[in-house]
Amino acid sequence: MVTMSEVDARTRLLTDGELAWVYGPSRHELAEVRIDPSARQGDIVLRDVFGARPSEIVRVVKPDLDSRGRRNTALG
Repeated sequence: MVTMSEVDARTRLLTDGELAWVYGPSRHELAEVRIDPSARQGDIVLRDVFGARPSEIVRVVKPDLDSRGRRNTALG
């Protein structure tokens, strides 16, 4: 789970409960976004995200599900 301020979530076009990619130095994974009005702008809190240590810088990115190529199927 990723907890962030409303301003940071709005900047990334994220909403409460949405999934976002969390990129750390060694790996990346999907995590649920929680918006906390009391969170400081620029800070995020990670919970149950493996591969990220408290002192590391991570990026939180909205998944781009629209630009993936579609497979050609018999259904067209």
